[in-house]
Amino acid sequence: MNKTSLKITTGAMVTAIFGVFLLLNRQTGNFFQEIFLFLYPIPLVAYAALYGIKSGLPVLAAMSLLSLLFGNFTSVFYAVTQAFIGLVFGGCLHHKVEMTKILFAVMILSALVSLLNTVFLGFLFGFDLNQEVAEMQAMIHSVFEQAGVAMPEIIMSTNYLKQIFVVSMILLGVIQGFLVYEISLLILRRLRFPVQKPKSVFLYTPPRWTGYVAMLAFLFYNASLAQPPENGILQNTGLTFGIFSYLYLLCFGAIAVVLTIKVRFPRAGALGIIAAVIGLFMFPLLEMAAGFIYLVTEYHQRLVDQYCTNS
Repeated sequence: MNKTSLKITTGAMVTAIFGVFLLLNRQTGNFFQEIFLFLYPIPLVAYAALYGIKSGLPVLAAMSLLSLLFGNFTSVFYAVTQAFIGLVFGGCLHHKVEMTKILFAVMILSALVSLLNTVFLGFLFGFDLNQEVAEMQAMIHSVFEQAGVAMPEIIMSTNYLKQIFVVSMILLGVIQGFLVYEISLLILRRLRFPVQKPKSVFLYTPPRWTGYVAMLAFLFYNASLAQPPENGILQNTGLTFGIFSYLYLLCFGAIAVVLTIKVRFPRAGALGIIAAVIGLFMFPLLEMAAGFIYLVTEYHQRLVDQYCTNS
């Protein structure tokens, strides 16, 4: 079989697999749709990894048409957006992009799709964000009133709760992107697809300036809670970036704890992960400070050198 025929045959096969996912989702009444969201990208990841993004565009078009036959409004939108993520993911694999960059690209795309899905569903079904926020305010007020705790007024404000809602949607998308990345790679390796070995997260070195910016944003966030700025745009921007900065520093703080224990105690096993999880819930500010040190000092490089030596 020549290359052109093989490409067409493979495209038809992955489109059929995608159609099977759509049909199963429809036959189960969308009950397992949250699970299928992690499966929709995989056929196009495999195809684009072999032939590239340009060759995958007609396959994406065929999948989109197929989704119109087997899906309703919501499932069509979910399926097409996830297939697009699979196309980008597979295209990056085809062009041998660094695996860490691919991971971040998939998580960012998934976060954008998560927000887009919320907007799309709101447009279709009349999802009223203001009503949802009002219900959240009533629930939070009731809980803290029973506990006898006074909440800062800014936290109970409509704008702040809207930001929390948006941030939660973004984080949900990021987690979904990470799972799509891991599941896709696992299946591709099982099928013996040519997938490059991923770079350890311990070896990834973000720019130092991100640590300083994140810390400044977090400090501004804390100051805004104590004394909200008069400028509404500045207040909303500061609160949003402050939340993301806190999570950013906390994430690298957890990595710092795991790597430190792995280097200092090579036989500790899962102790580092356990310590990082405990730190997230019991000592979040200390773990955040560890993340800042990890990002802006030479401590990370020293840990990496010892980690590579031990490996």
